[in-house]
Amino acid sequence: MNSVKALIVGVTTCAVVSCTAPPPAQSTLNANDDLIRWSGRYVEQAGRVKFGYPSVNANLSIDGGTLSMVASSTKPGSLLGIRIDEQPPRRLALTTEPTRYTLIESATRQHQIKISHLSEAWRGLVTIESFALDEGRLSAPPEPAANKLLVIGDSVTCGEGVYTAEAACKTKPREPDSDNSYGMLLGAKLNAETQLVCYGGRGVIRSWNGNTDELQAPDFFALAIPEPGNPPADLSSFVPDVIVVSLGTNDFSLGIGALPGQSEFVGAYVEFARRLLTTYPEAIIALTEGSIVNDKADPSRPQKTVLKRYIANTVEQVANPRLYQIDSPYYPGDECDAHPTGEQHRQIAQSLWIQLKPLLNLKDD
Repeated sequence: MNSVKALIVGVTTCAVVSCTAPPPAQSTLNANDDLIRWSGRYVEQAGRVKFGYPSVNANLSIDGGTLSMVASSTKPGSLLGIRIDEQPPRRLALTTEPTRYTLIESATRQHQIKISHLSEAWRGLVTIESFALDEGRLSAPPEPAANKLLVIGDSVTCGEGVYTAEAACKTKPREPDSDNSYGMLLGAKLNAETQLVCYGGRGVIRSWNGNTDELQAPDFFALAIPEPGNPPADLSSFVPDVIVVSLGTNDFSLGIGALPGQSEFVGAYVEFARRLLTTYPEAIIALTEGSIVNDKADPSRPQKTVLKRYIANTVEQVANPRLYQIDSPYYPGDECDAHPTGEQHRQIAQSLWIQLKPLLNLKDD
């Protein structure tokens, strides 16, 4: 995985904003080079890095020069966030063709660059083919935080609808932004490296439309990329201190019909909770009902009350001192999207943080 010099051909050359003529030759780096620190689940393929979960990120440190990358997605529009130092990130929508994107140009000093996957796997699987650095030097990026947080869930956990490009969301609908999801914000409060293992529309036993043939959380949890046919994740490479599981919203979708039966749902959740406890024997695990379920939508089918009761029964049956139940406040999104807004995600993170502190023996701020 050492750096090599090569001439990259056959790719479109674009800046983040506009296209330019391709350079004649560049010092190139495999996407899995030793001086690139990756966080999150991914698959290495002949020097390339492929991923699907939101929150997967690459971290680089350069001393001057122009840094670019070649990337593509299986579907158009997969989103990456490009953050230079502490500047607000740029949002980059990928194409299905391998394309060169300039990340920083003609830098004259040291910079930290972070490339984050902002969208979900169903929007497209991303491949970073290589990086190139001209007239600069790559150095080791900062080490990640010592604490580790794993958040397992659905589209809310993935950060669907967090980003509002315009004040009037009807003009431009809200977009994904995993970097500002409640899980990543909670990780910042815990000073923890954070991974989101999530998939929109999925649950514990069934999807939002009642489908039971798709991968649900107990299935995709074990995968490096949450799609059928992908290799298992190396669960020993990221060992969380804290795990937050927010599942049930899609299992309890009112559009399906009757709410799930207690025996089937709790039985599956008990098995999953026990797997997590066994896989991570030192982790504190908190189960929560999520922020979308509520009793007002159909009082005859009180989603929130029933789901919270099922979670309580799960915790009771598992009977492990490291497994807890915590509450999620209800947030209805806005008139454009039922997913919580960015501001609501900040409030969710604060609520979870307040409840987790005593479980983790943390002092008040």
